[in-house]
Amino acid sequence: MLLSSRIPPRPNKSFFAMNRWFNKMYQSGLLYHPDDAAENIVSVATGEPLFTKDECGELDKAMADMFEHHGDKVYEVGLHYAQKALGIKPDRVLT
Repeated sequence: MLLSSRIPPRPNKSFFAMNRWFNKMYQSGLLYHPDDAAENIVSVATGEPLFTKDECGELDKAMADMFEHHGDKVYEVGLHYAQKALGIKPDRVLT
């Protein structure tokens, strides 16, 4: 049986693709701060690592690509979805 990854495929160079990637992470409950190392993220409920070694590799590559193509816009999009996760209505539209 083939298991699918919980991590969305790496986005291409478009802003839309980056936004969609963060939205999928948000919907899956896997959102985290882009500056945090994926291997250091733990589940609040269990204290266990949230991501597998393979998932950490996928996340590291995705974040590196997004920072290369979008710079600080990565933070803007990440904050937008973090606010949604906290029930805060974002104060502006992503562009």
